[in-house]
Amino acid sequence: MSTILETSRLLVQPIHLPDDCTALLAIHNHLNTMRWIPNNKTQWTLEDLTKKYQINQQLYPQRLGLYKIVLKNQEKHLLIGEVGLFPCTDSLTHVEIGYILHENFWKQGLATELVEAITTFIQLHLSYTVIRAQLFDCNIASKRLLERCAYQYEGAVSLPTSGKKLIYHNYIVR
Repeated sequence: MSTILETSRLLVQPIHLPDDCTALLAIHNHLNTMRWIPNNKTQWTLEDLTKKYQINQQLYPQRLGLYKIVLKNQEKHLLIGEVGLFPCTDSLTHVEIGYILHENFWKQGLATELVEAITTFIQLHLSYTVIRAQLFDCNIASKRLLERCAYQYEGAVSLPTSGKKLIYHNYIVR
């Protein structure tokens, strides 16, 4: 299994179907875990996940795409979420990150560890100059996380249903 980055507690690795399906379905079908994810389905199937992850085969050679987040454990590693790195369509110098961490692993510093590591990974291994993250305005925990990790608020976009989408940037200095 090819690890793209490792922290003291986490591994970020390519997703392998069908091996990772059971854990990923459990995450995607956990209502509270997924409440902050835009365009979220109420019920995910194996077919839905397969479609979602098809893009990875084209993006993995560029070190982009969706990756699984694995919690290192002395006995058995545990898949606890996913992280995405995608080129922004409106700027060749911007890459967008997004993450889903199962609710059972919130408030343990794991998301901070992940975002710091992904930011460093992009700075060291990819040619982008700006990292973008977008979130719902009511997702206070992710807002605080991004600010702790030196992301700067750039603006907000009104959503058609209700609320706003906040946009944060981290400017890479090399």
